[in-house]
Amino acid sequence: MVNLFCMCVGLAFLALAILTFLLCTWNPKINNTARLHLSICLFLGHLLFLVGVARTENAVVCAVIAGVLHFLFLSGFVWMLLETVQLFLLVRSLSKVQIIHKEGLKPLYLLLIGYGAPMVVVGISAAVFSDGYGSKDVCWLINDRNFHWSFIGPVCSILALNCISFGLIVWNLLPTLANMKSDVSQSRDTRLIVFKIVAQFFVLGCAWILGFFQSTSILIYLFIILNSQQGTFIFIVHCLLNKEVREEYKRWFSCLFRKKEPSGSSGSPSKK
Repeated sequence: MVNLFCMCVGLAFLALAILTFLLCTWNPKINNTARLHLSICLFLGHLLFLVGVARTENAVVCAVIAGVLHFLFLSGFVWMLLETVQLFLLVRSLSKVQIIHKEGLKPLYLLLIGYGAPMVVVGISAAVFSDGYGSKDVCWLINDRNFHWSFIGPVCSILALNCISFGLIVWNLLPTLANMKSDVSQSRDTRLIVFKIVAQFFVLGCAWILGFFQSTSILIYLFIILNSQQGTFIFIVHCLLNKEVREEYKRWFSCLFRKKEPSGSSGSPSKK
């Protein structure tokens, strides 16, 4: 029950984040490709896990569900790594968010890497051991022939790269912060970037690390809560903490209430 509630809350915030990335008027120099597709992969993966992971009645359908879950979650990790790369390029460019598009990877390259790499892993895994997807108990990777390492291996590699990348990002930011003490606004913006970097590492990375150490019920519940609330984190950090997005929300709500006003006040003249 806790798992169901947490996943539904996370899915709702992921949906809000996706709509925000798609509909908000962003600075044209900001590249949200990695964040958008990370949110899409997490949304589809969590939704399919919620409705399909226990559909073991049909072996073929179960295998397809397991394969799609394998692809979606791997894609999420790759997009997480690409987001880290974007952050590193951002920091290297004097920590100015406005020039991330100039210094970051092009959207086409991001799409090829973000979905191409997981597709190669899933394709090779299915070719090597086609019976590794789905079991009588759950629609996921089975443990026979260590097939589950086709997911754990890439995940561990990406988490290791993320750890190294986040360390390099923070290390490169320290001199920048020291030189910005006179510029209060820029220093505040850079500190917000540092907060986003650290928070993203712990929520998106450490949540999955807990999945490898589920020896007690406390760790299991921590894994469920943190993993299911990744969408909540993405919405808060990348949407609510963004000043431009908050201004866009205000415009949306003001337009919404303005449209409702005439219908609510149209009856007043008829009473005279």
